[in-house]
Amino acid sequence: MITAENLVKVYENNIKALDGVSFKIEQGEICGYIGANGAGKSTTIKILAGMMGITSGKAVINGYDVIEHPEKVKRFIGYVPESGDLFLSLTPLDFLEFVCKMYDIDKNTCNKRIHSFLEMFDLKNEINTPMFSFSKGMRQKVLIISSLIHNPDVIFWDEPLGGIDYSTTLQIRDLMKELASMGKTFFYSTHIIESIDKICSRVIMISSGNIVFENYVNREMHIEEIFKKFAQSGNPDKISSIYNQ
Repeated sequence: MITAENLVKVYENNIKALDGVSFKIEQGEICGYIGANGAGKSTTIKILAGMMGITSGKAVINGYDVIEHPEKVKRFIGYVPESGDLFLSLTPLDFLEFVCKMYDIDKNTCNKRIHSFLEMFDLKNEINTPMFSFSKGMRQKVLIISSLIHNPDVIFWDEPLGGIDYSTTLQIRDLMKELASMGKTFFYSTHIIESIDKICSRVIMISSGNIVFENYVNREMHIEEIFKKFAQSGNPDKISSIYNQ
C-alpha cells in the first residue's frame, strides 16, 4: 500500500531532511512513525501525501507514483497535517460539506456521514457553531473527521492527537483498530511514545533523516527505551549545572 524507495529531500538552504529513507507498509497495518523534532517525520508524510516534491527517490501509494499521479493518490488518502489550519469562520457543517464536495460525495451520503461523525466525536451540538470559538481539541476532531469522511484506503496522520483529551484519545485508538481490521492502512506520526505499543502493529523510527529502527510491535519491545537509544537529544544531566550557575 505504501512504498518509499530511497527518499531524499534537500531544502534550498542545503539542509538534507531525508537521506535515503526506504520502507514498505502493507494493507491493514497501523505503522507508528516516531523520532525527535526535526528528524524528518513531517517531511516524509508531506511527500507521501503528495504535498511536497522530492529531490530523489520514489514514493508509491496503492500502486500509484505520488509524483507522477498526485491527483489520483489524493483521491484515496486521508491526511491530518501537523499544524492543520481550518477556516475558522466556518461551522463544522460548512467545512465538512466542502470536503465532501471535493471528493464528489453525494449530498445524502455526505449528510449522513457528517452527522454520524460529529455525534461520534461529541460535536453534534456544535454543528452550526463557527469554529473560531472551538478549543484546539475540538478543531482537531474536525480535522480528523475530514481525513476519514471520504472513506480513504490510506490515512496519514501527523501528530493528530494534539489537544485531544484522554477519553477521546482512547476512542480514536479503538477507531484506528477497527478501520485497520477493515483493510485501512495508517501511517501515524506521533510524539506520544506510550501509545505506539497500544495501537500500532509496526514501528519505524527516524533520526536526522535516516531510518534507525524498524520492527513489528511485540510484548518484548520497549518503545521508550528504543526511543532513548536512537532519538533522544540533549543532555538530561545538564539541568543541575544550569540551576547552579
